[in-house]
Amino acid sequence: MRGVEAALLVLSQVREGRFASEVIRGMADSMKASDLTLASTLVYATLRRLLLWKEVYSRLLKPPAGGLSRLAEDALCVGTAGMLELRNFAPKVLVNALVQALKEGGDERGARLLNAVLRRVSEEGAGLLATIGSSGNWRDQALYAGIPAWVATIWRNSFGDDAKGLLRMARIRPYSSFRVLPEEEMNSVIDQARSKGLRCWPSPLVSSGLRMSSTIYPGNFPGYSEGLSTPQTEGSMMIGELMKEVYRGGPILEMCSGRGIKTGHLMGLFPGVALECMEMSPRRISSAQRELRRLRHGDLPDFSQGDALQLSPRRVPGLISLDAPCSGSGTWSRHPEGKWRLTAEKIDSLASLQKSLLKRAVSLVEPGGVVVYSTCSLMKTENEGVVAEVLSEDPSLVERPFAFTSKHMRKGRPWGVYIWPELPWLDGFYAAAILKRSGGKDVDR
Repeated sequence: MRGVEAALLVLSQVREGRFASEVIRGMADSMKASDLTLASTLVYATLRRLLLWKEVYSRLLKPPAGGLSRLAEDALCVGTAGMLELRNFAPKVLVNALVQALKEGGDERGARLLNAVLRRVSEEGAGLLATIGSSGNWRDQALYAGIPAWVATIWRNSFGDDAKGLLRMARIRPYSSFRVLPEEEMNSVIDQARSKGLRCWPSPLVSSGLRMSSTIYPGNFPGYSEGLSTPQTEGSMMIGELMKEVYRGGPILEMCSGRGIKTGHLMGLFPGVALECMEMSPRRISSAQRELRRLRHGDLPDFSQGDALQLSPRRVPGLISLDAPCSGSGTWSRHPEGKWRLTAEKIDSLASLQKSLLKRAVSLVEPGGVVVYSTCSLMKTENEGVVAEVLSEDPSLVERPFAFTSKHMRKGRPWGVYIWPELPWLDGFYAAAILKRSGGKDVDR
């Protein structure tokens, strides 16, 4: 399959609720590397600022055309994004490929319209883009950044002037980063990567982190098949470092453990410590077990399948990692489809679930133990709002401040810390450590 056709297919699957990364991974074995790279580039360029591309091409529809097919709408978005965002792809080649795809899809009208509109995009699109980008209007700033206007307004109300920075950060193109454990293998992995022409270097933020100046299919990176290197953002790795700092001993429970990326990190950070995982999805548990076998850690942790609100751990944990289901708003540069599916009602629903999960977590941790609550969200409702309610209801709970600091971290208002997505290897995260007092007092081990 050619790259442009594949991009349109991915977008059609995203419309049906799938994740772009999942669909692209499924195509990896059946496409040439160059076509897969082109498809991925076009898909993410389109999805990151989807409403902006729609705005640009809609202004150039003369007269406005009604009744466009979904394929034609997707082709217009891909064409507009490709012509205005990509620097190394000939516009004529892109337009011809999109026109041909519409014709093969039986949409002759859409093909003619697309050809005319994209010609105007090539002539007027850059000027329109510059006008929107230089506008002082908040809606235009959100549009240019690729953030839904209602979310941008929430950020402005929550973070004040820092919200402008978040809009700028939303346009940062993410690069690949890897966790390398044991850390003694870092130089060997870097040497192998450089011998293949891959530019990478150690992260200055986390000792097990390795940065690339591009993106790569994980299986093609040195050390992956041997279980030494694992794709993970530095923000996620920093959450692990925060957990390591507040750990006071005893078994560890990972609630909502997911597909095993953080599980593997925990096993590397806490070798020999009893680890138990709770996950509702059997498919995610299977994925996690495959991931941990790839890492070759030996004995796998205990997995309990079911609702974390109902399950009880086999051992009383001294540390609980609660990476709660959330809006994912801190990861939108990598998973941009999520921003177009989110609603205010969904945030409220997530916050309700997060409060229930955190209350359950603090009820399970042993006295003197710690719960690290984290999300990959930049919404206060899902972060400080959740922590504040749980702390207010139980006087035995106190926040345990983190000593670990970074210039990319911001203090929450007033609880927890944010990891700001200021770099291509950093997603946005929030974390707060909650200590369960023993006998009404803080206990040091």
